[in-house]
Amino acid sequence: MPLDPQLEAMFANQPEWPPIRTAPVPALREAVRSSSIQLPPPAVSLASIVDRTIPGPNGEIPVRIYTPEGAGPFPVTAYFHGGGFVVGDLDTQDMIARGLAAGAETIVVSVDYRLAPEHKFPAAFEDCWAATQWAAAHAAELGGDPALIAVAGDSAGGVLASACALLARDAGAPRIAAQINWYGPGIHPIPEEGSAIEFANGPVLRLEDAHYFWELHIKDESDYDDFRASPMKATSHQGLAPAFIASAECDPIRDAVEAYAPVLEKAGVEVEVKRYPGMVHGFVSWIGFLPGAQEAMADACAFAKKQFAVARQTA
Repeated sequence: MPLDPQLEAMFANQPEWPPIRTAPVPALREAVRSSSIQLPPPAVSLASIVDRTIPGPNGEIPVRIYTPEGAGPFPVTAYFHGGGFVVGDLDTQDMIARGLAAGAETIVVSVDYRLAPEHKFPAAFEDCWAATQWAAAHAAELGGDPALIAVAGDSAGGVLASACALLARDAGAPRIAAQINWYGPGIHPIPEEGSAIEFANGPVLRLEDAHYFWELHIKDESDYDDFRASPMKATSHQGLAPAFIASAECDPIRDAVEAYAPVLEKAGVEVEVKRYPGMVHGFVSWIGFLPGAQEAMADACAFAKKQFAVARQTA
């Protein structure tokens, strides 16, 4: 299927971004931030949005807490933004956190984890894991239910969510009710076949850009064998939380995203995987105006609510 017509028209009116490798990291972060904060948020109402800091392994971690309207206690979801582990903050994917909080009727703790290259692997994961533990420990204080904890993320954040679900299983707590992964690849480096070849030049994400982000993120190639970087490399995937995995058809890392689903299914994990036709990497950020993004958010929220209901019955 060709690129979604609405996206095609949007890209036709925008200048093509230069290869990411050519941009200084501070300039790249500012460019992503400037374009992201101009995007319209979803038309949802929330009870409150509060910024604060929480303790982390290397100092305080900024978080933003979104509370839905209605009567709690609510589920609590730790959400990790995308950006190749190099760019992004609490503002760049604010629209996703809003949509998730309202649609899944969950408190969302959005995490401003440390970024590469200043903070190499596993710094981002360590912050996200600390935030997941904090969200569970402080769920009641936030108006949430400590028995209903989820993890979610887009792109790099999807990798972090998958990895946190793995460590939560190994640690025995917190019990994760659902894991939501919008286009976060399960394995690295990205195999250069299939979608990686067909969509190597984007739009939005080039295969070369994905490789570059990982060069900045990892210390050396041995990190690829760590499940915290490549969730498919875990020695076992049994006993994991039910997973929702969304991929974009016109994304060079589409196949690497979808590859995690059969691994989970083989291990007996409940998985819902859906490919969104005509969509590109990062498309859920356009939830404020793009029907495909709204569909992907609605599907993820429906999945989360289903799993929260199951967890309530078995708590």
